[in-house]
Amino acid sequence: MSKREELVVNQFVDQDGVVFAPARLKRTSVIRTSAGVTTLLQAKPLNRVVVVMVTVDTTFAAGDGAAPIFSLGQTGTATKFINALTTGTAGDKVMYDGVLSAGKALILTSTAATGTTSTGALSLSAVVG
Repeated sequence: MSKREELVVNQFVDQDGVVFAPARLKRTSVIRTSAGVTTLLQAKPLNRVVVVMVTVDTTFAAGDGAAPIFSLGQTGTATKFINALTTGTAGDKVMYDGVLSAGKALILTSTAATGTTSTGALSLSAVVG
C-alpha cells in the first residue's frame, strides 16, 4: 500500500474503464390540484440515463369534472418519458426509462383536476445516472 490513498466519491468507473457520475435520486408527490411545471433535476452537460418509478397514491376518476393530467419529460420535450398520465388505480406501480438529454432538466408537468369530486394523485421516484 502506498502512503497516500484517496477516496473518490464523486465518480464511479465501470468494468470498461468508463467514468460516470453517481446516480441522483429525486422523489416527489403530486395531487389532484397540482398545476404547472416542476423541475425535478437540473440540467447537466451530458446525456444521463433516467429510471422513474410511478406509484399511484389515489385512484384517478373524472368525478364531476376531469381527472388530473401528469407528464414527465425534459426541458423542450415535456412528454418524453410519460405522456399525459390520466388513469391508474391506487397501489399501481409503473416504471419508465430513457435518456435525459445533455443540457436538459428533468421536469414534471401537472394539470389540475376540474370539478369537486375528481381524484388522482401519484408519487414519482426518479434515479438519474
